[in-house]
Amino acid sequence: MSERRTFSRTARKQLSSEDRDRMIADMLGDAETDTASKSSAASTKLPAKTTFIESLDALDALDAEFDPELAEVRAEEVEQQIINELREHNALVDEAIAQIADVSSEPLADDVAHDALIENLPAESSTEVNEASQPVMPRRVKPKPLSLGPEFAMSTAISDAVVNEEINIPVLPAVDESTAPERLEREAEPIPEPEPEVEPEREPEVSVAPAQDTAIQNKLRSAYETADIPDVTEPADLWNKLAVMPVDAAHLEENLIITASRQEQAHGAFDVLRTRLVQTLLEHGWKRVAITSPSRNCGKTFTAVNLAISLSRYEANRTVLLDMDMRNPSVANVIGDPNPGCMGDFLRGATTAEDFLVKFDRNNLNIGSSLAIGTNGIVEPYAAELAQDPLTAQSINRMMQEMSPDIVLFDMPPALAFDDVIAFRKQFDGVLMVVGGGSTSPEEVREVMRRLGEDTPLLGVVLNQAEGEDGSDYSYGY
Repeated sequence: MSERRTFSRTARKQLSSEDRDRMIADMLGDAETDTASKSSAASTKLPAKTTFIESLDALDALDAEFDPELAEVRAEEVEQQIINELREHNALVDEAIAQIADVSSEPLADDVAHDALIENLPAESSTEVNEASQPVMPRRVKPKPLSLGPEFAMSTAISDAVVNEEINIPVLPAVDESTAPERLEREAEPIPEPEPEVEPEREPEVSVAPAQDTAIQNKLRSAYETADIPDVTEPADLWNKLAVMPVDAAHLEENLIITASRQEQAHGAFDVLRTRLVQTLLEHGWKRVAITSPSRNCGKTFTAVNLAISLSRYEANRTVLLDMDMRNPSVANVIGDPNPGCMGDFLRGATTAEDFLVKFDRNNLNIGSSLAIGTNGIVEPYAAELAQDPLTAQSINRMMQEMSPDIVLFDMPPALAFDDVIAFRKQFDGVLMVVGGGSTSPEEVREVMRRLGEDTPLLGVVLNQAEGEDGSDYSYGY
């Protein structure tokens, strides 16, 4: 041995006294140890209970009595014993490898049978066999020679190194028993799993308007500020500002306005007509009604005024009656208006609805304030042309906005006598036909509806028999 092992005090302090004696006995041998131990036991044997300093002194004494030559001889014997054991181990390994190689080189019984079957098959059948119908016999694969693991390679390398005397057994470092439990506990502690990375919250992107958009917005803003835009306001409700006229009950009774005093039995027929008409208009969303007749003297104005006064007792519904018979105006005479207006001026826009319409003043006949009447005292020679004029439509629409009426009654001229009703067709929703008992034929009624067109709704037919002696002669059809 070229190198001699030494035992430092630092490693030896970690061993007990019994371990030290056993180590020395193994290294010096049994024969030498018997004499040495007997001689040294009397002088260096430590008591059962010694101090740490005394143990160090005893170890120093052992170092002084150590024989290097004897320890070297013992080390050579131990090394030779290790080499012999390794050689025996390698021999066993080689024998096992040879047995495995012999077994793997022998063919298996199934492989022999398979090869014999393949050889006996004719050459032609082997090429014409249908693979889809002929089952394929599995062939056993011969096992490959066993490949030795790294442990066998290690033992072979160790044996070769020992034979060539190139082995150099390293000295393992001494284990510190005082720190071993702490190290084991540290190794046993589970490795904490890495916490998942939390993605930082993205700040909301602030969209910055391009300079071009800002310039366009500034240009639009300046144009809006400099533009002359009229203020749009809701039209004022002018109903309560209308002028009023006194009620002359004797005059109304003289002109057969039976719904005013309600003394005649016929007023019930107008109440029924009123109710049925309101229901029909509400059902279809209509508001404008033209009252006409096929010919003269059928009582259309008489019917229009009585129906308007009956509607005035519906306080929740506003009703407007306009005298559109501009060739022969008569509403002002029937109701007793001393200052009738001019229908032509109103339709052309020269007079506002506030100045043109009038209401009945408070009265004992219970004629409500929800009725406004537009009378006419001037004959219009071009009534049909004015009825079709766009100014007429504008004036009526303006009146509808300012007064917000629920029902508008137009007292029109006879339909077969003039073309005013046909010219005014776009301004009303339906027609209420008044026929004279004994004077109007069914052909005349059909002719009126033919002229107005099939798309004009016929809201009802009123049969007027004003020539009768009592109110029972009034009737209506719906």
